[in-house]
Amino acid sequence: MGWQDASDEALIQAFKQAPAEERRELASLLFERHYTRVARWCFRYTGERESAADLAQTVFMNVYTHLDGFQGASRFTTWLYTITRRECLARVTRERSRPEDSDDEALVEVPSPEDDPEAQASRGNQGVYARRLLTAALDELERRVFTLHYGDEMPLDQITRVLGLRNTSGAKAYIVSAKRKLARFVRRVDARGGRL
Repeated sequence: MGWQDASDEALIQAFKQAPAEERRELASLLFERHYTRVARWCFRYTGERESAADLAQTVFMNVYTHLDGFQGASRFTTWLYTITRRECLARVTRERSRPEDSDDEALVEVPSPEDDPEAQASRGNQGVYARRLLTAALDELERRVFTLHYGDEMPLDQITRVLGLRNTSGAKAYIVSAKRKLARFVRRVDARGGRL
């Protein structure tokens, strides 16, 4: 069968049943189809072509490693985008948290007194409530901007670049809007006795 014209899903099915040497060929065909798109996604996060190319390679290594686990519950491109986004956010987080003069030495974490199981459970419950609150009060783009800025501590100018926001104020406009909506929503929740 000529695999060039096969769907992504057909390539993945063939990949799962193929011997090792044929698997590499099938994966290469699949990756060639999507490399440009993934590299563009990575470039939005890194802003540098070389870093984007390196990151795209990391994404495809990750995809290759987990391709057997692809269940087909969503389109392959959706699954691929999810992996790409996760890798991009991890890279941005690592680079942001690395001290400028670290010489790549391992940093030692000192356990916090809050790390007991009771405190972890409490933080988990607060996280669930916060996610429900954000989902109920904000639209999808506002949630993404809000979460990237406050949850991942990403600077507003970087969020503007990463999400490709074209408005004049960039991510700041979404943060202002989100804060207003959240304040109104919390007042309504308080009036109902704290029920979402």
